[in-house]
Amino acid sequence: MNRQWGWALALMLTVPAAQADEVRVAVAANFKGTLGKIAEAFTAQTGHTVTISAAATGVLYTQISHGAPFDLFLSADAATPEKLEREGKGEGRFTYAIGKLGLWHRGGPAPDEAFLRSWRGNLAIANPRTAPYGAAAMATLTHLKLDPARYRLLTGTNIGQTWQFVHSGNAELGFVAWANLVEAGKTAEAWAVPAELYPLIEQQGIVLKSGVAAEALVGWLGSEQGRTMIAAAGYGLPGAG
Repeated sequence: MNRQWGWALALMLTVPAAQADEVRVAVAANFKGTLGKIAEAFTAQTGHTVTISAAATGVLYTQISHGAPFDLFLSADAATPEKLEREGKGEGRFTYAIGKLGLWHRGGPAPDEAFLRSWRGNLAIANPRTAPYGAAAMATLTHLKLDPARYRLLTGTNIGQTWQFVHSGNAELGFVAWANLVEAGKTAEAWAVPAELYPLIEQQGIVLKSGVAAEALVGWLGSEQGRTMIAAAGYGLPGAG
């Protein structure tokens, strides 16, 4: 179930600076840059510091399962936080962003469905077994009845590495997080993959170890300021029409 934001936000705004603490966040690779910007504003407002560890959602799940000392997990899907909740490793799931998939052709022209159908070169994709954006990319190919074997696939361990494949020129085309394109100013070289081609990328968080700083950051993500920053980064918002 989604966390009610109000009480956490109130807590965030009433904690004295003398009680400032650290929150250790495991974050899906696609949201790392956005969280970095959010962390700066959050720390300036609350005094709490944020330590960020980014990787593919599946990799972070394995680390958490083996006792990695994180306080908060910001996943790229809903299934992984739900699994952690069932396993008793966290509580208070909440949706903080809706992910969007992009197809990036470095240097342009911007691709589209016809471009993807005619393409026979390298295609970068995140590992669909561990990265929700990779699973979304595979779902897109399946929906369009395109056999992945028609491409020379370069599989990244997470969406960040997939971005690097295209950015470095190792792949001329790749499925990446739309938010990363927004951050880099590359949307003119990309296709915003229609949402009906892949399952909803509902990015959920879950508190792994409750504490003042962790609860404050949860509240901040759901505040007007937090939601504004998330939307500006290229994500959809939970509850938005």
